[in-house]
Amino acid sequence: MLLFCTAIQAAFGQRILKDTLPPSLELELHLIDLPFMTDAAKTETIRRQDGSAVFPGRFNGKGYGAFYRNPGMTQATDMAHNLHGSLYYAHNALWKRLKKPRTTAGYVLNRLLANATALGTDYLAIKLPYGYAFQHEEFHRAVMTARHVYSYDAVWDFGKGLDIAVTRVKDADLVYLKKRFPADQVRLAAAGVEGEYAYFRRMQQDNFFRKSGYPFVGLSLLGTFHAINYVKLPLSGRFNRITDSILAQDKNDILARDFTGYDFSAWVYDLFTPEEPYETRGSWPDGVGIRRPVSASQLSPGMKHFLKETGRMQYLNLVSPFMIGINRIQLRPGVLFNFALRSVPTSFGYYAGGDFFLDLYNRQFLVSLGVNRNDALTLPALEMRAYGLQKRASKRFHTDVHLAAWLQPKDQLFFSRQGVLGMGLSVQPYYALTRRFGLMGSLSYKTRGWMFENPYLDQKFTGNLGFRWKVW
Repeated sequence: MLLFCTAIQAAFGQRILKDTLPPSLELELHLIDLPFMTDAAKTETIRRQDGSAVFPGRFNGKGYGAFYRNPGMTQATDMAHNLHGSLYYAHNALWKRLKKPRTTAGYVLNRLLANATALGTDYLAIKLPYGYAFQHEEFHRAVMTARHVYSYDAVWDFGKGLDIAVTRVKDADLVYLKKRFPADQVRLAAAGVEGEYAYFRRMQQDNFFRKSGYPFVGLSLLGTFHAINYVKLPLSGRFNRITDSILAQDKNDILARDFTGYDFSAWVYDLFTPEEPYETRGSWPDGVGIRRPVSASQLSPGMKHFLKETGRMQYLNLVSPFMIGINRIQLRPGVLFNFALRSVPTSFGYYAGGDFFLDLYNRQFLVSLGVNRNDALTLPALEMRAYGLQKRASKRFHTDVHLAAWLQPKDQLFFSRQGVLGMGLSVQPYYALTRRFGLMGSLSYKTRGWMFENPYLDQKFTGNLGFRWKVW
């Protein structure tokens, strides 16, 4: 591997730019996320009153006090980025001291060592609140919270590694969600893997645009293969036995159960059956309440065929120079480029496309081109982000702009034969209070439809306010 990477660097040394060392670290966190924080506070109020999303009761402000355990999707990505990014910085600093990258071979060895040791601390951080697995579960929870369905992230129980459940969800709330918001029910099961891909995208943005040099190749590879295998798991011969083992537990304790069992058998089942009442799943065998896990034997040939197609599309997420530690490619002096292909299961089927990272004479852009796929439709999607726009008169202030447009199936339904136009717009200002610390915010609007790393399928105005701290 070392010889291979050295050969690539030697052959394309003028094009593949080395990561900037000494390393850097920037932390950021959106402290205010509206209206999600209000939705989370309402959900906490329902829990305190032992209510449900069906009968929410009277709202009071005490629910805001549990903000730390109810992050939105952007906040969950912020915190996973900060936790793992801090560890990446430490590994970069360590190996810069122990193995100075004076030559190309020395640089490659430095990067291999940093990535190898970073994978070890990544595994330990996965088990912690605000880590990588936490982000997976919080994306599930964000979909429920947006509809005022209470849940609990068992990562707070510590020590369970990647096998972490989202519990304390009432059967009545799942019945309500499937009946009133069938597209959210579908998106709920897929959102965890969406969270994993959101983490990788944030790290890629840092390494390209901010030259952070985070050594996250190990987690990128293992995490992406985990996501691929997780999507495909219901197609394996052992999946019925796995489902039976889940059903053998918590027979008389509804709130101790995971909200769904394994995600993607439920995802494809609800994708194909939006009008079927949730309670049609039947009773929990030899127990109380509704059977939640969907076994392979409950999947029709059509369901299995589309799940297999979706699983194959997940391999696109491996196609990127980032996956082998190449963060910036110079096409010519002043023109830098990189890309990452991406496929994400959604509320209507899946998205497939690519992110294209551009730095044109210090003007930075991220362009995403792709398609939205359901049973019969393949519809276009486009996003563009421009970073660091500013007037010459003020070096303290700049803003990012995000534009998105798409066609998606009507009502987010898998069997819809009609595409509906949608769009999103976001302005994200930043004001530097000092050389290292500043305030950031965003004002966003979207029409109805699915957007990556956004918990709402409805039309929605959102606003965020937080900080960015360049530690080193």
